[in-house]
Amino acid sequence: MNDTKKKTKFDLLSIAEYEKTAEISYFQTSDGTQIRYLQSKVKKDRNNKYTLVLIAGWASIVLGWDDVLTEAQSYFDIVYIETREKGTSIITKKSKFDIERFTLDIKELFEYLKLDQNRVIIITSSFSSMLVAYMLKNKMISPFLSVFIGPIERIPLPRSLKIVLAILPNWLYTLAKPVGIWWVRHFKAEDEEHAAKYTQAIKEGDPYKWKQSSKYFSNRYFWVVYTGFEDKVLVIDESVDRMHDTKITQQIKEMISNCEYIDLETNKNTHSKPIIDTIRKYIEK
Repeated sequence: MNDTKKKTKFDLLSIAEYEKTAEISYFQTSDGTQIRYLQSKVKKDRNNKYTLVLIAGWASIVLGWDDVLTEAQSYFDIVYIETREKGTSIITKKSKFDIERFTLDIKELFEYLKLDQNRVIIITSSFSSMLVAYMLKNKMISPFLSVFIGPIERIPLPRSLKIVLAILPNWLYTLAKPVGIWWVRHFKAEDEEHAAKYTQAIKEGDPYKWKQSSKYFSNRYFWVVYTGFEDKVLVIDESVDRMHDTKITQQIKEMISNCEYIDLETNKNTHSKPIIDTIRKYIEK
């Protein structure tokens, strides 16, 4: 997009509409790390008695899910969970960034909130799908439904960015950000709004947390987490989204035993009204 073109909402905003109305809290996990979560309640006359738990992908920000959250507010109670690699988390010297710790954070928050898991629908995207699959496999949670949008088997960082993250000290991380932004805009984004959304997420990224989590997750494969459980899963493909490989999604949906598959094609559809419409049709069947 050149300077003469109209900027998208992601270029112009830094805070989501949902953040302006939701209750924002911090939860201290068992290792002392504090993660942020947001909550809202639906109007009583529209409540279908389901709680929608949205766990965004690696480094994603609330702004990227704003359309989903504002649409869902009309039908669901909502809990939006930000995992510990997000810029909003408060970490300690003991904070770890492996899959066991990430998933334990979510389990502990579920228990703290006393969620009725028979009435919980979890929406995940890419990285967070991997986390929730691990939790289902290890019987850490038992939701009514898990929605995996563009699930992945590892964080697919380009080799150049992994090298930069590995060798640069944290205070020089600003030099790595343009590499990530260039890669997203030229090789992964499906349109200008998509590019702007990920650009904003990269700008807000925390160097230390990204380095620690990417060092662990981008160098390991997690295919196995998608096997060995019978919980209901709705796999959502984004077949024309270059940020997510549809071949990976196809492989993963074949691995999940109790799975329904729907292709919403674009990132825009999975991050706006169509994904909520899809979930509502599923639970009304």
